[in-house]
Amino acid sequence: MSVIVDQYNEEWPKQFEKIKAELENHLRDVDYLSIEHVGSTSVPGLAAKPIIDIDVIVSRDNLQSAIDALTTNGKFDHLGELGVVDRHAFKDPNQAIPHNIYVCVDGAVQTRNHLNLRNTLRTNSELRDEYARVKLELAATSTNIVDYVYAKSTVIQKILSASQSFTKDELASIARQNLKGERFGAIKTERLLLREFVTQDIPGYYALESSEANARYQSWPPRTPQQARELVLQNIRNHNDVPRTIYELAVETLDTGTFIGRVGAKTSQANSDKLPGESSIKPVTHADLWFSFLPEYQGRGYATEAMTAFIGAIKERIQDVGKVEMEIECDPRNEASWKLAERLGFERHSLTKEKEMLKGEWVDSLVMRKVVGDAPIGRKHVRRSSKVSSSMRLDPAELYETCH
Repeated sequence: MSVIVDQYNEEWPKQFEKIKAELENHLRDVDYLSIEHVGSTSVPGLAAKPIIDIDVIVSRDNLQSAIDALTTNGKFDHLGELGVVDRHAFKDPNQAIPHNIYVCVDGAVQTRNHLNLRNTLRTNSELRDEYARVKLELAATSTNIVDYVYAKSTVIQKILSASQSFTKDELASIARQNLKGERFGAIKTERLLLREFVTQDIPGYYALESSEANARYQSWPPRTPQQARELVLQNIRNHNDVPRTIYELAVETLDTGTFIGRVGAKTSQANSDKLPGESSIKPVTHADLWFSFLPEYQGRGYATEAMTAFIGAIKERIQDVGKVEMEIECDPRNEASWKLAERLGFERHSLTKEKEMLKGEWVDSLVMRKVVGDAPIGRKHVRRSSKVSSSMRLDPAELYETCH
């Protein structure tokens, strides 16, 4: 999903005032300090994503009261800090005016970041115009939000330095927040784009997970709209986990940007173990993989194309030294899934008859396995100390468990 940047719109301040009035009502019993219009839409003359960013600034003592008021009175979704200390993100289900809400602790680095960036750009036209050029150039490349935020980091540091409001350590802290970290940037194939989930994916995710055909071989029934919404929001929360152990990416068509499915992995920390056929003990990282595509996009090679790219990316992300042991668990009746695994180079590892009772019948479990080889010493994302057995499986009650 590409970032869109528009020229400045004089309606943006009016839109902020409308949302602010709603927030004041939700927060009527909270002793908050201020409600601030921040982000690029708050700077006259600055090109921006057409999304209103708003900070509700509170003392630390009143943080929980503000969180409770927004979730109770406004029915907002609380996304948590998302890797940014003392800044709690919320998603208002009413997005008639697209906007983001943050509850921020007064005096915290990230709170001052938002305010000083805005104030400096309002008074320094040269930096404002430079920032606009950078944003428009990035949007012209059809970049996604993760790459967009990372690419703006240099000019943001320049603006914050000009504000003379931060120490070197604080500037470094802000720069770290703009790194990709454990998040994936855009992964492009010949026909597809794999990327981190955003809230705009909720309708597509619901279409995928409410499908009777897709739910046939799963342990859960078709998802409700609320369940689909919560699963997308949980994916967004997972983006910023350190270390990250659950990776699920949205898959869209490269030409039209249509959401068509998802691919994912749950990883386990490296452990010294012997793999079948190995005479020596080597570090092993385990990954359970899954995939799901809308029925109308099945049979076109999209799943194979997406999983090939995803496996390469996840291997690069999680492998330290030693080997990566990847598994896909399928219902053996789901021939399309295990045949796809075979095309990806997976081999049949185990078949458990009548493994569990699902939807009123005993279901077998077919595990496909692929082990990829040693990585050079000195790789990032070291994962150690957790015991992992070669027979490890995801519990059926967990959010993500099998392929289909």
